Amino acid sequence: MSLLFVYGTLKSGYCNHHLLGNSVLVSENCTKERFRMLDMKDFPGVVMSEPTSRISGELFNVDRETLNAIDDLEGKWFFREDVLLDNGSKAGMYFLSPNVPHEKFPVIESGCWENNDVKTRGCK
Repeated sequence: MSLLFVYGTLKSGYCNHHLLGNSVLVSENCTKERFRMLDMKDFPGVVMSEPTSRISGELFNVDRETLNAIDDLEGKWFFREDVLLDNGSKAGMYFLSPNVPHEKFPVIESGCWENNDVKTRGCK
C-alpha cells in the first residue's frame, strides 16, 4: 500500500474519484507551503514555482493496481513525486509536466481547487 495525496478530479465527489476504488481515505490534509496551484478549467495543476502556497486535498491509502490505473489517467500531463504533508506524512502527488505550457493559467492562491461544473457534468 502507498499513500497518495489528491487535490483535483480524484477528490471525493469528483468525476475521477471512482478510480480510487476501495482505497481508504486517511484524512483531509495539506502540503507544506512549497507549490503553486493553477486553474486549468476542468482540473487543477500543481507546479514547483513561486509564489508558493499550501495545496489542500485528500490523503488515500492505495494499492499498486489502483496507483497504476491513476498513473495511466495522469499520463502525459502529470508526473508523480513524493511530497511532505502538514501531518508529517510523505505521499505521492501529481505535478504538471514541465512539457505542458502553464504560464497562461491563473493561479489559485488558496491552493484549494473546487469546480462545481465538473462535479455535476463530469470529466471531459
